[in-house]
Amino acid sequence: MTTSSGGSRVEVKTSPLHGRGLFASTDIPAGALLGVYPLLILSHEDTEQLKSTRLYHYVFYVDEREGGGVRTAVAFGKISMCNHSPQANADFYVDAEAETVTLTTRIALKAGDEILIDYEDFADEAM
Repeated sequence: MTTSSGGSRVEVKTSPLHGRGLFASTDIPAGALLGVYPLLILSHEDTEQLKSTRLYHYVFYVDEREGGGVRTAVAFGKISMCNHSPQANADFYVDAEAETVTLTTRIALKAGDEILIDYEDFADEAM
């Protein structure tokens, strides 16, 4: 598995939206790869135990089994600092088989822009 952390294109800073956030440290074009980050995929049972903890706000949705049990993953690296917005300027893709999550820009970013992802259906539960 090959992973990259986004190099010096991104940095973690205090966010006006929520605690800390991930920010562009330089101008970045639309469609740019910001990083590929490793995941620790959790079992359905581990995910259930996390729901009552603060860590649950930082997991990524992986899949759901028949009957509704959700499986999540902890992402390692700066992507875990991305805040939610329904008007996201970046996209992520969870690859359960490769145990990675990939972060790319949806639009061109200016240095200092906060990098925001849409938590999608998981937003209400995770926030």
